[in-house]
Amino acid sequence: TLDADAVLVAIGAAPNVTLAQEAGLEVDNGVLVDASLRTSDPDIYAVGDIASEAHPTLNKRVRVEHWANALNQPAVAATGMLGGTASYDELPYFYTDQYDLGMEYIGDIAGYDRVVFRGDVAKREFIAFWLKDNHVLAGMNVNIWDVVDPIKALIKSGRQIDPERLADPTVPLEDI
Repeated sequence: TLDADAVLVAIGAAPNVTLAQEAGLEVDNGVLVDASLRTSDPDIYAVGDIASEAHPTLNKRVRVEHWANALNQPAVAATGMLGGTASYDELPYFYTDQYDLGMEYIGDIAGYDRVVFRGDVAKREFIAFWLKDNHVLAGMNVNIWDVVDPIKALIKSGRQIDPERLADPTVPLEDI
């Protein structure tokens, strides 16, 4: 039990789409955008927490509430505004450090049918992979570092993998 004058519970956010609706833009859990972050009005782009993107790798709409979108999406939108072509294909990514536990997660687990562990779960030093038909959908590293890029490569490759090799920490992730 902890005595406190106030308690904050952060359980998510709802996008404020009122202005977008008033402008006549299509909305559904955010402002609907294509992979170039263009809205239903070809002269308007949306980025950040409000953008519900048709993700080119995940083949579904995603709206991610993370600072990385606000940092990385504007360059894609600016390219489109200037007449170029660009696509925002960064995978959803989150991290947290809780005392002696650090975790990074990348991908989207929707529809997974299997979880494969690599490393020592009891020691809290492992990577968990969510698979669908032996395709890597997402990965979360726990107290193992510098593996986000190879996990991202496995997801983006779309290749079927051997779950036994994936679980084997002696096989470099880049070789799977």
